[in-house]
Amino acid sequence: MKYKIPKETEFNHAYEVVVALELEYKNIKFSVKPNLVGDLILSPQDHNTVKILSEVTNLNGKTVKIIPLDPEEKTTRMVLLRYPLELPVEVIIKLPKVTKAERCVTSQDKAQTRHVLVDI
Repeated sequence: MKYKIPKETEFNHAYEVVVALELEYKNIKFSVKPNLVGDLILSPQDHNTVKILSEVTNLNGKTVKIIPLDPEEKTTRMVLLRYPLELPVEVIIKLPKVTKAERCVTSQDKAQTRHVLVDI
């Protein structure tokens, strides 16, 4: 089982939650890697760490969200090319497996492009 620390946290950064966990629980063992949206994914190395991660709600007087990830629930991010500007993105969101869709914009003037970033 893996866990996620969302990038939005009461701490300044999700990594500060990781540091606080390591300081509070000296025998905790896990690896950390960021996902594409900036959340941190924790992979526990033993049963004791799983127990700690599933029970922690406060660290240093701040509320902590450590969310268990369903191994069956994976998200794939892709770019849909040449999607007509006239068609609304809401059409894509209504498709059965699509969880999120947003039109890409240019970096200079933020003009909409024909590319759509899609999570399935």
